[in-house]
Parts: sequence; C-alpha cells; structure tokens
Amino acid sequence: MAILQNAEEPTQPEPVEPKPLFLRHSTRKSAILPEPDCKKTMRALRTGTFPYISYNVLSGRRHTQFDDVESFLYVLLLFFFSYAGALSVSELREADEAGFVRAIGSGRPSHTRNWPRKYADWADGEAEQIGNHKHIAVTTTDGAMTLIQSAEFVDCLDNNWPEELHDPICDLIHASFTIFHRSTLHTAAKRSRTEVSHADFVSMLDEWLNLYCHLEDKFSNCPFKQPEGYVWFSLFKR
Repeated sequence: MAILQNAEEPTQPEPVEPKPLFLRHSTRKSAILPEPDCKKTMRALRTGTFPYISYNVLSGRRHTQFDDVESFLYVLLLFFFSYAGALSVSELREADEAGFVRAIGSGRPSHTRNWPRKYADWADGEAEQIGNHKHIAVTTTDGAMTLIQSAEFVDCLDNNWPEELHDPICDLIHASFTIFHRSTLHTAAKRSRTEVSHADFVSMLDEWLNLYCHLEDKFSNCPFKQPEGYVWFSLFKR
C-alpha cells in the first residue's frame, strides 16, 4: 500500500445537505440505445493493472493512498463486464477439485466475458486519453448516471446478469462513483484527485450489502457447506 507523501492537505468540507447514496429504483433508460461498441470489432486486452490506475496517476501526478482506493472503483466497475454471474454448481465443484488452479491452455471459464472496446482500450490506450475518460466519469455531476445508462453498460446487464439484479448493480455503481465525485468537491486541488478513504468505501459497500441482503443467494451458486452452514460467495461479503 502506498503511503501519502507530501500530498496537498485536504481542505475542510463545506456544510452540504446530505443526499442518499442509493437510488433504490431503476436507473436505466427505456429509449432505444445505439449499438454498443462490444457488438462491433473488439479487442479484449487485459494486461497488468493499467485499466485500474487512477486518473490522478495517469495524468502524471504523484501517487497517494487515495489512488489505491480509486483503483478499486475501476475493479468494481469492470467486474460486471468481466463476468456473467457466478460459475455453475458443477463448475464450482470442478474448480474446487482442481484447487481453483486453471491450467494454461485449458480455455476460458464459461462465465467470463470480453470487455467492450471502450473499456478494452483502457488496457493499451494512451494514458492521457484514459485519464480524461475516468476524470469525466468521476468529476462530473451526472457522470455516474451517464455511465450506467450507456449502451455498453445496458448491454452488459441484459446479456450477462439476471434482470432482478440490474437495479442493485446500477445502484452499487452509481453510489460508488458518487462518493468519489463528492470527494473531489472538497480537495485542496479541486477535481485533480479523489480523496475517498478505505473506511468510506467499505462503509458504502456495507450499506449496499445490507440494503440488498435478500438477494445474496442470487449472486452466488456456492454449493459448499461448512459446520456453521452455507458459505455464500457473494460479491463483496467480508
């Protein structure tokens, strides 16, 4: 974990009217959307950690502890593009028997997906361009809503995730980007970086888990038992 070194001190936040993080209703457009890039020619390059680098670092500024937290924001977003739910029960049992080690050349798991070009380019595109894309998504007021209403995200949900999970997933992504957006409004160098702490992010995830705990088994096909009962492999259960 990187240590914050000589970074600008954050200013004290101004009093603002608190707004709820979670929408608790559908955030998706009903209008006909343009064809997503993932339906066209696509490169699914996923190398290293480049797609998860914060816009602050991509812009050439020094790395801080806040950049590590922002990186997880992109891990969270791209998770839903990378997987179509959990492995089936039979596949989970096979994976367990193999020690969850996959041999090179054995093919890709059935639940993995390619990224749309828009996000595949994060793996090998220009740092400045990627940074600008992330900066807009995080710092603009409607950045989160624009993202989850995009053709790429709607197509991802329609093809990869059960309909009953669409709103919870949209709610999670919207809330995640919202806390990062709010943090940019009160930093010493406004919008030049995010300042979300680990505790802030975990608190938001806990709130989401509590809100949608009744859907926990919908995110999991875990067939394994332990003396204390089922062990659910939900998305972010700690």
